[in-house]
Amino acid sequence: MPSPQILRGKVLLAALVVASLVAGFVSGYYSRVIMGAGQSETVTVRIGALLPLSGSLASFGKRNQYALQLAEEDINRFAELTGSKFRFRILFEDTGTDPQVARSRMEALAAQGVKAFIGPMSSREVSQVKPYADANKLVVISQSSTALALAIPGDYIFRVVPPDSYQGRALAKYVFASGFKKAIAIYRNDAWGVGLFDSFKKNFQALGGAVEGLAYDPSATEFSAEVSRAADLAKAMGADTAVVLISFEEGIPIIKLAAQNPVLSKLKWFGTDGLARSSKLAAEAGAETVALGGLPSTVFIPATNPHQEEFIKRFRQRFGEDPDSYSMNSYDAAWLIALSTMLTGSYDGEKIAQVLPKVAAMYYGITGTLELDENGDRKAGDYGVFQLFSAGGGYEWKLAAVYHIDTDTVTPVQG
Repeated sequence: MPSPQILRGKVLLAALVVASLVAGFVSGYYSRVIMGAGQSETVTVRIGALLPLSGSLASFGKRNQYALQLAEEDINRFAELTGSKFRFRILFEDTGTDPQVARSRMEALAAQGVKAFIGPMSSREVSQVKPYADANKLVVISQSSTALALAIPGDYIFRVVPPDSYQGRALAKYVFASGFKKAIAIYRNDAWGVGLFDSFKKNFQALGGAVEGLAYDPSATEFSAEVSRAADLAKAMGADTAVVLISFEEGIPIIKLAAQNPVLSKLKWFGTDGLARSSKLAAEAGAETVALGGLPSTVFIPATNPHQEEFIKRFRQRFGEDPDSYSMNSYDAAWLIALSTMLTGSYDGEKIAQVLPKVAAMYYGITGTLELDENGDRKAGDYGVFQLFSAGGGYEWKLAAVYHIDTDTVTPVQG
């Protein structure tokens, strides 16, 4: 029996066909026969996956790879059941969370005929590949890039996660609701870090709080100077000051140094989606993180639904861990590319970019509804606050609270 995701795909594709005929945005539909009836030959569509399988987001990149493996299986099963001529193959490339590597990997895949990409994950990488993607009409769907500077209409960059105008609000609300009216933010000096810091600062000040910022070079490997400056700021601001770390996994040494600092070790630390549910952080600095308060960290969370619950169960059985929000975003991103290709009957970046917002508006995946705004970004969403706890001789991330975007409130999670 077909899986729920495959059945949903069939219903969606049928609905999209009707919508396309009514709206007239796919002319000559029947002449192209996107369902492939009567065609004996199949067309293999290769989709690029630019993932950080190494580098400062490596523990997240692997989960994304697992999710995309499941997506490839499901999409091809769906394509076979519907009689589509298309079959899909995902090509994985390790970017190392390095913008230059991400660009070179994209260029190499494009030379092989790849027209659509999932990832990169970081906004710094997306910024680097964007000019090439736009110039060559290559569709890019990032599962996790949230920098406000990349919220641009009419380009070839799509993001199935809300921009950081929302995370900044969620983070400010949670820190303030935790009893802090003063905060020091240590942040990556790049498009993502600066944008999220600015959003957090704006929202925290609007609540009546005060913020001091401390930027660091994301390519640095030694942070004793930054930690020393943060301690000086904390002395001036007082003991009731929160510390917000806006970093990827390269920020783990900052946590280790802070845990040994006589000033910073006494303060409560908070994090963001760059570290939320990081297995590397738990493995390398679990004790230090728990000592600093568990680093409650904000990250977009999709609304729960039965299809998502089934996917999580299947993911856990196959790979021995739970998927995170961004790996589930990757799964849905693969479906958007596949359905857009089948709808237009052509693996063409320009055509996919034209219909993708319409496909997203009608698609209901494991992350729920996926309507995009005028910039090609997910319109909005709630944020979970994940905190690291000691558990069974090790360390485990648990959902501690949920920020609800529609009511601008924080709800603690019991247990």
